[in-house]
Amino acid sequence: MSATVETTALSACRGVGVRYGTGEAEVVALEGVDVSIDAGETVALRGPSGSGKTTLLHLLGGLVLPSEGEVAWKGRSLALLGAAARGEARAAGIAYVFQGSNLLPNLTALENVAFAAWLASKAGPRPDLGPEELLELVGLAGKGDALPTELSGGEGQRVALARSLAQMPEMLLCDEPTGHLDSDTAGRVLDLLWALRERFAFTLVIATHDPAVAGRCARQIELADGRVSEGSR
Repeated sequence: MSATVETTALSACRGVGVRYGTGEAEVVALEGVDVSIDAGETVALRGPSGSGKTTLLHLLGGLVLPSEGEVAWKGRSLALLGAAARGEARAAGIAYVFQGSNLLPNLTALENVAFAAWLASKAGPRPDLGPEELLELVGLAGKGDALPTELSGGEGQRVALARSLAQMPEMLLCDEPTGHLDSDTAGRVLDLLWALRERFAFTLVIATHDPAVAGRCARQIELADGRVSEGSR
């Protein structure tokens, strides 16, 4: 296995499979997956629960390693990097927004963003955009002292967006970012996400089962039973 995967894609999977357990207890999460994400794209990973969307999202970001095949970030095979090196690669270019915001519960909104900014700064220099400015950017200038339990679902997701921007990512991975929100709040969060992408020009990959969310993306990749069944522009 070489340290470099021949691809011009920002992130790519080649012949990837992911399996959990052994014998009769083995679960095949992904099998034979080939996916490439180019810089600047907006891509939706679509499919029902259990189709492999989240596993593929985590593979693209280096949170999960494949049982077979290769995953590359900017041409480098992630499987050949140690855990610390993979973490540095993520901090230097990949950010996440999870379905439930996933904020640190004992930190305020401002502290959550500041902590992400501190972690990102250890991977290299960052643009001069402080945590207070990031919260203001997502419309939460007055919520810096609020704990996650004191925020609404939509506010929590906006803090999560501000936290992801602290990394100034090249690629933002979102796992059902509006799945637990009502339709009106979800629409506002998506509008904000697209406005932020327009400003910061990051590549966007969203795992979703919602056709309205997927419809905002330039490309949709359909998954079923751990396999890619369709990828249309």
